[in-house]
Amino acid sequence: MATIAGRRREALADPARRSQHERQRAGVKWNATIPPALVERDLRIDLFRGLSLWWIFINHIPENYLNRFTPKNFGFSDAAEILVFLSGLASGIVYGDLLRRSGFGVTGLHMLRRSLEIYIAQIMTVVLLLAEVSTIAAWQPDMFDHANLAILLQRPSETLLQVVLLRYSPVNLDPLLLMVILHFALILILPLVIGAWKLALTGSIALYALAHLFDWYIPAFPRGQLYFNPLNWQLLFVIGILWGANRGDWQLAILNSRPLAVLAASYLLFSFVIALGWRIHVIEDYVPGWLSRLIYPIDKTNLDILRLLHFAALALLCWRLLPSNASILKAGVLRPLIQCGEYSLAIYCISVLLSFAAHAVLNMGWNGLASQTLVTFAGLALMSAMAALLAIIDRGARLNPRPF
Repeated sequence: MATIAGRRREALADPARRSQHERQRAGVKWNATIPPALVERDLRIDLFRGLSLWWIFINHIPENYLNRFTPKNFGFSDAAEILVFLSGLASGIVYGDLLRRSGFGVTGLHMLRRSLEIYIAQIMTVVLLLAEVSTIAAWQPDMFDHANLAILLQRPSETLLQVVLLRYSPVNLDPLLLMVILHFALILILPLVIGAWKLALTGSIALYALAHLFDWYIPAFPRGQLYFNPLNWQLLFVIGILWGANRGDWQLAILNSRPLAVLAASYLLFSFVIALGWRIHVIEDYVPGWLSRLIYPIDKTNLDILRLLHFAALALLCWRLLPSNASILKAGVLRPLIQCGEYSLAIYCISVLLSFAAHAVLNMGWNGLASQTLVTFAGLALMSAMAALLAIIDRGARLNPRPF
């Protein structure tokens, strides 16, 4: 009895253990800075990441009628926001937990290794794309211009150097270039999110605002700026890291808030009506001129605030309506999507190569509705088959999702 009492006094004397004791007495197990251990993998991350990869593949096939059914036609944001946020979320879960267990040295090496893997994947995909387009160009010479690879033939040494310096990217590889930059920045962002999340979020918002205000950007080669401006898109990535690294009751308060849900649904409806007006001009005629001048242009390159808010509203409702333990997440019909999301880096690179192959096939004069449907679904099937093959090779079960 004396030993038990002594242990209790010792626990209460230690501030860290005392706070845990107080949380247990209050019925609260966790706070925002000490996340609970994951019991099982959150399949929602892989599901929505897989969906975004499918949508991106469809969007990358020019003049494809299926483009009309992807998210970009029904609101201000699209699949790119999903991919960036979920990459930040997965990174926050994986590296946030590792940082608390093993310290910054081990975690930094893991983050650096993954960043280098994405970087190498970017360069290898550029090389493979050049080989693919060179083959296609034998009967479709304009494919070099379509892929933004003509400059690589005209100035090969200089352009290859810019590929290495992350200032040049062929068409459709811009999102992967953004991922490379954001994951290298993760080495600096994550410790700040763990140690002082308010400072990290405030700094991220400030950088986003200043980049918009003073038109800051990273120059691209041979001219202009990177299509996805990292100085602006970092905010969505940081929000994802924060949500994944500092799991706690504060998230339930946000997800269960009825006023926030109503506000999110209202904004999604507003965005849907505006986006529908892009296709049905009769609807657009009813939009007041002052409102059009206020919201346009909705800039994707610099992540317009309307796009950011639209994605936040969409994510809130999706996470609210689809809990992580929903039985539908384990349905066999969703397995191809989830596997594509699980191996997102490899599948994204494959999808870029497949989209150019699909474009070349449709350019041969078979660009009808039936051929577009056949080519698109063949590409999705190949992506799913490759993901299934990777799952067979990678037999080890993972509790945490891959960062990207």
